[in-house]
Amino acid sequence: MFSKNNKKMIAERSAERTLKYGLVKLNVGLASVLLATGLTFAGGQAASADTVTTNTEAQTTEVAPGQNDATTEATETTNKADATTQTENQGLTKESATESLKDAKATQDKVQGEVTEATKHVEDATTVRNDAKDVEVSAQKDLDASLQAKKDIPAATDKVKEDSAALDNARDDVDKAQDNTEVAREAENTAVVNENAAQEKVNAQQKTVDDLKPAADQATAAQNTAKAADDIVSDQVAIQKGTEDEANLQQVVKEAQTTVNNLVETARQAAETETQAVDALKKAKEAEASAQTNVGVAQTALKDATAQADKDKAALEEAQKAGDAARATVKGWEDKIAQWQQFLVDEKDTSSSEHLNNLKKGIAAMKVRLGQAQDAVAEAQKAIDSALDVYGASRAKQTKAEETLTKANAALAIAKMSTAAAQTKEKAAAKSNAEAQAALEAGKAALEKSQAELANVQAKLAADKDKLVADQAKYNDLKAQNNFADDEDVAAAQAAVDEAQAAVDKVQPNVDKANHAVHAQEKVVKAAQAVVDEAQANLDAVSEKLAQWKQALVDEKDTATSYHLDNLKKGIKALTIRQGQAQDALKAVQENLANEQAKLAKFQAVQAKNQAALDSANEVLTNAKNTLADTEKKNADFKDALANTQAIKDYEAASATLAEYQKELASAQEAVAKAEAAFNEAQQKEDAAKAAYETAKETYLTDKAKLQDLEALAAKEDEYVVAFEQASDKLNEVQAALDEAQKALQDKNASLSVANGEVKYWEGVLATLESKPATSDEGTQTDKPDTGKTDQDAKDNDESGKTDENANKGEESGKTDENANKGEESGKTDENANKGEESGKTDEVANKDNNEPAKTADGDKVVVNDVKKVATTPEKKVEVKAIAKKAEAPKADAKAATLPQMGEKDNNEAAVVGLGLAGVAGALGLGVLNKKRS
Repeated sequence: MFSKNNKKMIAERSAERTLKYGLVKLNVGLASVLLATGLTFAGGQAASADTVTTNTEAQTTEVAPGQNDATTEATETTNKADATTQTENQGLTKESATESLKDAKATQDKVQGEVTEATKHVEDATTVRNDAKDVEVSAQKDLDASLQAKKDIPAATDKVKEDSAALDNARDDVDKAQDNTEVAREAENTAVVNENAAQEKVNAQQKTVDDLKPAADQATAAQNTAKAADDIVSDQVAIQKGTEDEANLQQVVKEAQTTVNNLVETARQAAETETQAVDALKKAKEAEASAQTNVGVAQTALKDATAQADKDKAALEEAQKAGDAARATVKGWEDKIAQWQQFLVDEKDTSSSEHLNNLKKGIAAMKVRLGQAQDAVAEAQKAIDSALDVYGASRAKQTKAEETLTKANAALAIAKMSTAAAQTKEKAAAKSNAEAQAALEAGKAALEKSQAELANVQAKLAADKDKLVADQAKYNDLKAQNNFADDEDVAAAQAAVDEAQAAVDKVQPNVDKANHAVHAQEKVVKAAQAVVDEAQANLDAVSEKLAQWKQALVDEKDTATSYHLDNLKKGIKALTIRQGQAQDALKAVQENLANEQAKLAKFQAVQAKNQAALDSANEVLTNAKNTLADTEKKNADFKDALANTQAIKDYEAASATLAEYQKELASAQEAVAKAEAAFNEAQQKEDAAKAAYETAKETYLTDKAKLQDLEALAAKEDEYVVAFEQASDKLNEVQAALDEAQKALQDKNASLSVANGEVKYWEGVLATLESKPATSDEGTQTDKPDTGKTDQDAKDNDESGKTDENANKGEESGKTDENANKGEESGKTDENANKGEESGKTDEVANKDNNEPAKTADGDKVVVNDVKKVATTPEKKVEVKAIAKKAEAPKADAKAATLPQMGEKDNNEAAVVGLGLAGVAGALGLGVLNKKRS
C-alpha cells in the first residue's frame, strides 16, 4: 500500500514492464529425470560392451518416412541390448518381467493423471492471472483519468462562462428576426388578396370563352372543310390540262424514239461487225500465242527429256559399276574360300584339331559372306535392268519431244498469217461503226430533248396529283375529325345499301335450295340405316345358329352316330356359306349407307356455306343502312356549321378580353412572388437565429455537463488509488500461485519421464525374453524379425566369415568390416540422441506402442539380427549403429556386468560418459524461462 500523493510509486506502477528471463533452479524432479535418462543410455552402452566379446561390426541405417525418429530407434536398440544382458545375468523369466511391466504401467498411468491435473491447475492459474492483470490495467486507467480531470477543471469553467454569454446574444437575435418576419407576412397576405381578385376575373372570362369555343370551332372546321373541297376542284382542273399536254409530248417522244431505234439497229449491226472482226483478230492472236506457247512447251519438254535421258544414262552407268564391284567381291570371297579349303587339305595331318576347326568355322563364315555378296550381285543386276528400262523410256520421250517441236513451229507460221488478215478486216469494221455511232448520238440528242419536255410535264402532273391526294386526304381528315359528310358521302352510303340488298336477294334462293336438298337426303340416309340394321340382324341370327351347331358337333362327337355327325357337318358347312353371304350383304348395305351419309355431309356443307353467305350479306346490309343514317346526320351538321359565321366573331371578342385579364393576373402573381420571397428570406433569417440559439444552448449544456463530469471524476481520486493498489496486490498473489502450479507441473512431468523410462525398460526385457535365440555347440541360430526362421545359410557357411545380413544377400564377408572401418564409434547413437533434445521428447517416445520391435515395409527395410536398415529421406538422416553377432562367434567367457537400473554399480567408462552427456542434454532441454517483474 502507498499514499495517493506518492507520484513516484504511481509512475512506476503505471510504466510498461520489461520481462527478464533466467533458468529455473533444478529441483528434485528434474534431477531424477536427468539421472534416469543418463542411466538409460549409460546402462545400454555398458551392457553392450560387457556382453559382446566377439568381433562387432557397425552398420549404418537411415530413417525413412513414417518411421520412428533417430532418438526412438537408438532407444529401442539400447533397451534391447540392456534387456539381453539383464536376462542373461539375472535369469529373469517372462512371468516376472510381465508383472514388473504391469506395475510400471500402473505407476505410469497414475503419474499421467497427476500430470493432467497439474496441467489443468496451471491453465486455471494462468486464466486467473490474466483476469487480475486486466483488473489492474483498468484500475490504472481510472486513476489516470481522475488525475487528468483535476487538471482540466479550470479551463472547463471558463468555457462554460463564455457559452452563457453567447447564449444571451443568440436569444436577442431571435427576437429581432421574429419581428421582421411578421412585417413580411402582412405584405404577403395583401399581395395574395389582390391575386385572388384578378384570378376570379380571369376564371369568369375563361368560362365565357369556353362556352363559345365549341360553336366557333365547329364553324371554323366547316369553313376549312369547304376550302379543302375547293382546293380539290382546282387540283382536278390542273390535272386535266397536264394530262392533255402529256399526251401531245408522248407522241413527239414516240416518233423520236422510232428514229433512234432505227439508228440503234444500224449502229448495232456495225458494232456487231466490228466485234466479230475484233473477235476474229483476238482469236487469231490467241492462236498465234498458243502456237508460240506450244513451241516453248515443246522446247522445254525436249530440254527436260534430254536432261532426264542423260540422268538415266548416268544412273545406268552407276548401276553397272555397282554390279562390277559386287561381282569382284564375289570373286574375292570365292578365291579366299578356295585358299582356306586348300589350307585345310594341306594341314589336315599336321595341324591340331582346334586349328582345323577354326579353319572350318572361318570357311563357313566366308561362305555366308559369299552368299551375301552373291545376293548383292543379283540385286545389282536387278538395278541395272531397271536403269536400262528407265533409260530406254527416257530416250523414247526425247525422240517424241523432237517431233512435237517440229509440228509446233509449222503451226506457229500458219497462225501468224491468219493474224495479219484479221487485222485488215478489223480496221474496216471500226470505220463503219464510228459513222453509225455519230448518227445515233444525234438522234439520241433529239429524243432526250423531247423526253426532257415530257418529264417536266409529267413531273408537274405528278405534283398536281400528289397535291390532289393530299387535299383529298386533308378533306377526308377534316370530315373525319369533325364528323362532317358531304352530298357525295350520302350518295355513296345509299349505293352501298342498294348493293347489300341485291346481295341478300341473290343468296336467299341458294339457301332455300340447300335446305330442301338436306331434308331429302336425311330421309334417304334414314332408309339406308334401316336396311343396314336388318342385314346385321340376319347376320347375327345365322352366326348364332352356326355357333350352336359347332358346339353340338363337339358335344356329341362320342355319343352320336356317324350319320348324325355328317348331317351336323353338312349343316355347319351350309350355315358357314349363309354367314358369308350375310356378311357380304351387310358390307354392301354399309357401303351404301356410307355413301349416302357422305352425300348428306356434302349437302350440309353447302347448306352451312350458303347460310353463312346469307348471314354475312344481311350483316353487310344492316351496317350499310346504319352508315347511311349516320352519314345523313353528319351532312346536316356540316351544312349548319358552315352557315354559323357569328359564332366565330363572338369567340374572337371574348378571347381578346380574356388576354387583358390574364395580363392583370400575371402582374398580381409577380407581386405575390416578391412578397413570398421577402417573407421566405425573413423566415430563413429567423430560423438561422433560432438554430444559432439552439447551437449555443447545446454547447452551453454540453460544456456544463463536461465540467460536472470532470468534478465528479476528480472527486473519485482516492477511491481509484485504493482500487489500483488492491489490484496490484491481487496480481502479485495470483502470479505467485501460477509459479507454484508451474513448478508442480515440472515435478509431475519429471516423475512421468521416470515412469515412462521404467515401462520402456520392462517392455524391452519382455521382448528380449520372448525372442531369446537357442544356442548349440555347432553354431548360433539367429532369429530374423521378419520371418522368425533359423538362418540356415549362416550354419552352412560358418567358416566363410559372413554375417547374417551378408549371408542373406549373397555378398562377400568383407563388406561388413568395410562399413565398420569408416571411423564411426558405437557411442554415436547416444550422442545424437542427446543433442538438443528436450525431456518431453522422452515422454513422447515412451508412450509409443513397444509391445514388439519396430517394423517397416519390406521395400523400406532389411532386418538382419534385429538390426534395422531403413531407406533414407532428404529431410532427416540419422545414423544409428547396431551391433550384430557373427554366426560362428562363441559365447562370451566372462560374465556380463549387470545393468545399473537393477541397482548394481559398475565402474564402466562408457557409462560415465553417457551419464555426463545425458545430464548436459537434460539441463538444456528441461530449462524453462521464468518471467520476472522489474
